[in-house]
Amino acid sequence: MTVEGAQKHVDKGRKLLADGEFAAAAEAFAAALEIDEAVPIRNNLAMAFFLAGEPRRALEALEPCIGEEAEKGYSNPFSYGLAARIHAALGREEPARKYLQQAVKSYEDGWAALRRLGQPDTRHFREYTVIIMRAAADMKDHRLVFDLYRRWESHHVSWENVFMAAVACFNIGRFKRAASLLTSITGVHNLFAGMQKVAFQVERGAIPPFEMSYELSPEPDMQEALGNKDAGPEACREVAHNGFSRMAMLAWLLETNGSDEANQGLRGLVEYGGEWGEKLGRRILESPLFSTSTKMAAANALMDRGVLRENEPVSMFINEEERIVEVKRIPVITGPDKELDQIVDRAIQLRDKGQVEEATKLLQDLQQQEKLYPRAMMTLANLLRQQGEFEESLSLMKMVEDMFPDFPEVLFNFAGLMLQMGDPQRAWEYYERIDSTGCEASFKEKVKGLGQHIKQVIGSLDFMANHEAFLYEYEEQQRQKVEEKTISVNVSITRGLKNMPAIWLEGACEIFGLEPARLRRDKEKQLKDFVTRRENLKKVVEELTEEERELLRYLLQREGWSQLNAVTRKFETMEGDGFFWNEMEPESSLGNLWYRALVMVGKTSIKGRRCKIAAVPLELREDLAKLLK
Repeated sequence: MTVEGAQKHVDKGRKLLADGEFAAAAEAFAAALEIDEAVPIRNNLAMAFFLAGEPRRALEALEPCIGEEAEKGYSNPFSYGLAARIHAALGREEPARKYLQQAVKSYEDGWAALRRLGQPDTRHFREYTVIIMRAAADMKDHRLVFDLYRRWESHHVSWENVFMAAVACFNIGRFKRAASLLTSITGVHNLFAGMQKVAFQVERGAIPPFEMSYELSPEPDMQEALGNKDAGPEACREVAHNGFSRMAMLAWLLETNGSDEANQGLRGLVEYGGEWGEKLGRRILESPLFSTSTKMAAANALMDRGVLRENEPVSMFINEEERIVEVKRIPVITGPDKELDQIVDRAIQLRDKGQVEEATKLLQDLQQQEKLYPRAMMTLANLLRQQGEFEESLSLMKMVEDMFPDFPEVLFNFAGLMLQMGDPQRAWEYYERIDSTGCEASFKEKVKGLGQHIKQVIGSLDFMANHEAFLYEYEEQQRQKVEEKTISVNVSITRGLKNMPAIWLEGACEIFGLEPARLRRDKEKQLKDFVTRRENLKKVVEELTEEERELLRYLLQREGWSQLNAVTRKFETMEGDGFFWNEMEPESSLGNLWYRALVMVGKTSIKGRRCKIAAVPLELREDLAKLLK
């Protein structure tokens, strides 16, 4: 048969591989290999065996590519990278690291050869960076994963490279960088936006650190375990200790602002998550970030674990202040109660007379008597909502919803509350669940009016979202225009300041505690005079982060400048830093140094080519070198 015949088997194998039919894919690749003994086909066969859970057969398939008898040049970086993954899966660290080193060398040798030949299309070759980084990830060598990402930052063609770098940063405690990397791939999947929020909250201390998984799906079924009250404790523990499950559940919690389902999952994380789960529960109680209903879910889980006893005083941030509260479990009165109905009717009469505060107090007194009556709770929730006490109203409504999840009036009031709280999407979700069949005509009319209102709000927000995307792109383009301006490798601070937009100059003056002058040239002089004074420069350096100081050392060790792509391989890029730095300071280390006039970014000619560089102003190099020793 011909090579074309082999390709048909390869195409079939790749489709089966993508569909998760690993054994069938292996058969297709084996058939192709009988026709054409090619490295890529052998790599695919080995990958199929590996994914099918047969690592030893995978190694056998790879042997002609990686063994001592292999012909020189017969293997490629993928062969060595896959061999490293297989040995790591078998627990063989020494050979895994040996093959990983060979994969890195093979890649860099191949890249150098492509550059010498002037090969224009290198995308396929650059895809090998994914499996090499994946091999380091399988060994849980987080620093190596991130080092490889920075080493080849301009080579990456897959979002997977960025994701693995983000996981690595998260696992070595660089949560801000992890959040920045995740932000750059939010367009790939909505989950990454939620992960970015989690990384940011871990940075802030609202969520305790944990080891994030490089896998994008957990081994056990997360929904089946944490979201299922009938799941066994072992299944729940397995999920609660899984890095992806933790990340996905926390992302869901933050995205939905504590939906009932997310709170149920949170209870599982706290109850079955070991020492980390207990820390998570207590931090949720103490953080202003989480809703009252989420705090109640955490408190219940801590009580189920036995680490928090009923009526035990506990510190909790609630109603915009830190309080010492006692958590109690109170039974709900589900049947009709004539005496309580009279109290509710009295509250409604007070409300209709405009005595909203008196009506609220009457029903709150009922709550304090530990009488949880659904009709009273929903009426009180609406009174609180009327007064703008949305969090308290939400907490009550969630308790009522737990008891009557499909009751039309509950869903109607919940939809209205969500709309008032600025979440029209969830309002629409509640609205769509309303079944007003058999309800009075006046109620049906109210439901119709609410639906129309929600649609109008969502329509206006869609416009705003498109507008925000436009503004993001505009800001990035404006900053990139500044990056295109000419500087020299020995740029003076005067030249660098002239390239900076006026709003940056004004913002920099304010950062340094200077009253910005009216004229641009005077602002430039203010900043030059300030940063060239050694005592001022010393204070500025002391306030920098360690990564910002490290970036300065990196440039100073290279005669004060470096090509920008080399800087961004080792440190983070300025992507997402925007342009209006006087309103929101840049997040990247390079952006912050540029904003403070300690580094200048621009274009210069090197060996006849125009390229971007980052350079420390010439006048600052000597003093900075002494300060950073």
